[in-house]
Amino acid sequence: MKQKFIAIILLVGYFTASGQKNIDGLVKSERGFAAYALSHGVKPAFLLFADTTGIMYDRGKIVNAHKLWNSRDSSPVILKWRPDYVEIAASHDFGYTTGPWTLQFSKEDTAIKAHGRFITVWHMNNNGEWKFLVDLGVSNVQVSSDTVLRKIEITNPSIEPGTLPTLLEAENNFIAATRQSLKDAYLKYISPQSILNRNNIRPARTNDEVRSLLDSLPPQIEFTTEGSGIASSGDLGFVYGTTMINGKSDGFLHIWRKEKQGWRLALEVLHP
Repeated sequence: MKQKFIAIILLVGYFTASGQKNIDGLVKSERGFAAYALSHGVKPAFLLFADTTGIMYDRGKIVNAHKLWNSRDSSPVILKWRPDYVEIAASHDFGYTTGPWTLQFSKEDTAIKAHGRFITVWHMNNNGEWKFLVDLGVSNVQVSSDTVLRKIEITNPSIEPGTLPTLLEAENNFIAATRQSLKDAYLKYISPQSILNRNNIRPARTNDEVRSLLDSLPPQIEFTTEGSGIASSGDLGFVYGTTMINGKSDGFLHIWRKEKQGWRLALEVLHP
């Protein structure tokens, strides 16, 4: 019994105290998060890996991740996920991960009851631990059999770093532009290397996929920003909030990348 207790302590220490300030450390933390959920349960995993300020969405409403999970009972559900795309800032203290997830009701019931893609924003806290700041995903997206992990590191020193005020200015300008033309706003601010996430369809990555998605946009989206953050290197940041689409409120997440042309939308999660 004592040996089992020591093993658990070592396991927790491995996942939380051994954070590496590089892209492999971020990948290791995401995989450790998923492994901990399988070995200890979904609730303990989210409580362990969420930052104290981390947020999630509950029925479209923003809620502190610790408050949300502390309000829930433990559950036998099996939540599996793996990263297949990771991007990290030049400072190596901030990044995001995305990939497929599946849900089963229990270990005995192996049927997949739900599936989709997760998008998680991470930072390294003052204790040198990778913790997530935002977790928001999409559902009913077919799980790909592709197991290739794509890792992107921002390394261009010739681009002037951005600041949180300029990031928020870009977000506000984008929102203002959407009131004139949704499609034109996206075409102006989207990065050539971007990922647009929606329920029910695979992520739009190529030019054709992005244009097809933009052609299917609803007539109007009302964005309200609620929170934001930026890497210490000023090259990657995020804004989250709520949307109003066809009278229904839900959440959104924008990840912005500082490029030669300024801040550009690198990733979006939207539930139209």
